[in-house]
Amino acid sequence: MKLFWNRRMGLLLGAALPLVAGYAGTAVAQDTGAGETTAQQTAATGNDIIVTATRRPQTLLDVPLSVAVVSGDSLAKMGTRQFNDLQGSVPNLQIDQTNGNFVINMRGLGSGGGNLAFEQSVGFFVDGVYSGRSRSLQTAMMDVARVEVVRGPQGALFGKNTDAGAISVITAAPTRDFEGRVSAGYEFENQGWNAEGYLSGPITDSLSARLSAQGGHAGGYMYNRATKTDDNSNDYLGLRGQLLFEPMKGMSAKLKVEYGKNNYNGNNLAYNGLGTSVVANAIRAIDAPYGGAIETPSFTRIQSSPYGRGFSRTENWNVTLTTDTDLGGGVKLTTITGYQHIKARTNTDIDVSPLTLVDNLHTESTTQLSEEARVSASIGKLSLIAGLQYYYAQSHIVQGVYWNNPGIALPLFVGNSILPFDQKSESISPFLAGNLEILPGLTIDGSVRYSDETKQARMQQLPGGPSAFLAYDIRGRRHEKLWDYSGKVSYKFNQRGQVYVSYATGSKGGGFVANDTQLGRTGKYQFDPERARSWEAGLKLRGEGGLYDLNLAVFNTNFDNLQVSSFNGVNFVTGNAAKVRSRGVELEGDLRPVSFFSVGGNVALLDAKYQSYLGPCIYNASCPLGYSDLSGYRLTRAPKWKWTAYAQVDTPLSDALQFSARGQVNYTGLTNYQDTQNPATMMPAYTTVDARVAVTNKAQGWDVALIGRNLTNTISWSQAFGLPEIAGATGIFINPGRTITLQVSKNF
Repeated sequence: MKLFWNRRMGLLLGAALPLVAGYAGTAVAQDTGAGETTAQQTAATGNDIIVTATRRPQTLLDVPLSVAVVSGDSLAKMGTRQFNDLQGSVPNLQIDQTNGNFVINMRGLGSGGGNLAFEQSVGFFVDGVYSGRSRSLQTAMMDVARVEVVRGPQGALFGKNTDAGAISVITAAPTRDFEGRVSAGYEFENQGWNAEGYLSGPITDSLSARLSAQGGHAGGYMYNRATKTDDNSNDYLGLRGQLLFEPMKGMSAKLKVEYGKNNYNGNNLAYNGLGTSVVANAIRAIDAPYGGAIETPSFTRIQSSPYGRGFSRTENWNVTLTTDTDLGGGVKLTTITGYQHIKARTNTDIDVSPLTLVDNLHTESTTQLSEEARVSASIGKLSLIAGLQYYYAQSHIVQGVYWNNPGIALPLFVGNSILPFDQKSESISPFLAGNLEILPGLTIDGSVRYSDETKQARMQQLPGGPSAFLAYDIRGRRHEKLWDYSGKVSYKFNQRGQVYVSYATGSKGGGFVANDTQLGRTGKYQFDPERARSWEAGLKLRGEGGLYDLNLAVFNTNFDNLQVSSFNGVNFVTGNAAKVRSRGVELEGDLRPVSFFSVGGNVALLDAKYQSYLGPCIYNASCPLGYSDLSGYRLTRAPKWKWTAYAQVDTPLSDALQFSARGQVNYTGLTNYQDTQNPATMMPAYTTVDARVAVTNKAQGWDVALIGRNLTNTISWSQAFGLPEIAGATGIFINPGRTITLQVSKNF
């Protein structure tokens, strides 16, 4: 611990040195960096949007990558606060909320949520700081400038654990002009509410500040017949303060401190079939007086537990210091120091019934520290970036599984299984990236990164649990050295069009199994690193006068040792799939034929399958060896088709008032959630409809909007698995149904 604090102080001092040195010196250049962020937020729509996916500001049209951008204005207008709502705007992005974690899949590739120690294959960044725990996605989005979603391996540019892609959230920065916004909304279907706002402006000639806050309550949408409560309600709070210091031209430092809290009460676990076991029949008998029908997915459940109502609690503290210093001669130094602490606690009645069969409680505490320093320079038509990233994290996770046998379940599963897990990880990675315009319009890009990572872990199952689970105490250490690289060739044939082709690699380090009750028998407590190699070709077009935007990408990605985790009805089996291939097409477009009307959308065609994988036994198939050959089967969370289409009207009602209306249709194809190929864990294709109508007075700065999400009240789910102690039963986590919100906002 002492070493950890010494590292932290050293890094913080190191981050401050550029500011001190520059302030004492005579560096003179344009205003850039942290102050530049404010200017970037005013970018136009479509392919004119400014993004930083290549570590330098570029328009979306100029970036030779498959990048989707969702603006903060769009998020605010639709009342979007959960990260899983982003997938409707981004083709081939799947974000699912599972039991205490988020699972992110890009182009069908991701690690799943079965192993609590998994790091995601899609890296998640906020203001340049990597977050190693997907739990951080549970806190609500607040005062966001934009979200950039970069598809495909990004190991050389972004670094740690981005072998399937990266999500980068850029929060709104302090401004030199005074401005603010307040917004409040009431949700009618489940009786929820939300209030949020921000204030931004100068304090002195060189110091600006921004304060943001959000709070609210999302009403529960799962009616529990046993407790007569509306389960899975959510109370949330977010606070953020920022200071932007610009002591002289060409120098800036931005300090951000934020806190987020998210409390779910009750949960959204329900049945998708009960089977024919003795336990299943007992549950049917209990539910009969209520009308039955709990075996079919619905917004109704019947559950109670002596351990109390289910819940999920998350608290998140973040501190980020970003400095930018122009060193002269076209050379710029940027440092980003990040600190994050997450506390979480989740309780779930896994059998989803009033019977006392099995409950799951897990707690988590994670602290991380990161530092990035990079230097960028331009020499004629050559641009270079060189940098160094450091990352340290320590996690303490405890999972408790409480098996209680009322005389109708398996006698071997009685008692409490307590599984503590502790891990420390440390990595350092230098990187180099550059691009050169070799001919007018023809540019080559290249990047390379070396990563050196060490992990140490202790995995335990305490004595005194069920006789089927042997106690163990295992310690492990991993040291890995990985290289990632990428190359691109792009040709800009005019100011409104570009074609590109790229090859990129990405990697994710191996790790340890955090919550396997069978480690005492199998001894398989580690999994190997995974690696991606991907080809991509793309076309980007913008019509004259902004008539249309069109982005097309085709890709082929090969994965070695994809990290996977499948539930077999008792515990999660974690390991590596030998070979995986993901290939497909992504198309995004917007058409603005007249000033008051626009249409658009996106579509993704995906073929993501195992090429070689000895995995869990296939449902209802002979399995004498204890595994099945899953070669040729589709990956989990990898629907073949996903698409979104919208139409929007913006027209004046009078000299002062503006009317706008938008309708959007979202389609997701058949999605499998377990490698066992059990039909009950396969979610049928579904369609949802969202809409917004609003009246705005720009002169006075107010607007009133009515927002509807999932207006058809379609049932879908984010996870499915076989239920322990109920043979043949399947549990699913139900997504929210219809919501209708009246939102009032005022800008000043």
